[in-house]
Amino acid sequence: MTNDTKPSARDIKFWEGIKQKMLDRADMIADFHDDEHEALKVLRWAGISIYDEVVNMTGETAHDDVVDFCRYSDVLCDEYSWNTSENEEKREIGEKLGELALALREDAGKGSRLPHRQAKSFGVIYPLINSLMDTKPNKYQMERFAEHGITWEGEVDEH
Repeated sequence: MTNDTKPSARDIKFWEGIKQKMLDRADMIADFHDDEHEALKVLRWAGISIYDEVVNMTGETAHDDVVDFCRYSDVLCDEYSWNTSENEEKREIGEKLGELALALREDAGKGSRLPHRQAKSFGVIYPLINSLMDTKPNKYQMERFAEHGITWEGEVDEH
């Protein structure tokens, strides 16, 4: 279906912004150290695993997931200062990781128990990391780029 209406400057600016954000993320990700990539990979799956265990109330949070979550949160926050990064996406992830790792440590020690509400926050880690790693437009975005006269050179997500 072809749209005969000329796109508005506002719409063009919006879609140019989407494109630029993907390009900026790709540049940032290209500068990550190997252990940052490893941390993101492990944290994405450890976070969703802990979240699934909390919402399903199995009561059997895997020790390895908790240890991995704390360890790799430390890598990103302590070694790479994600929690204080100038980049908003990295800072949001780093702050959430620091908050949840501290809560896990307090829960394991003599501190207060990890509230169910806060434990459900582990489900946020997976989409935050996926969003950060989103550097290729999907088919829908490619169609919108074309409608607004925006070109994309590079890989495309086939979804």
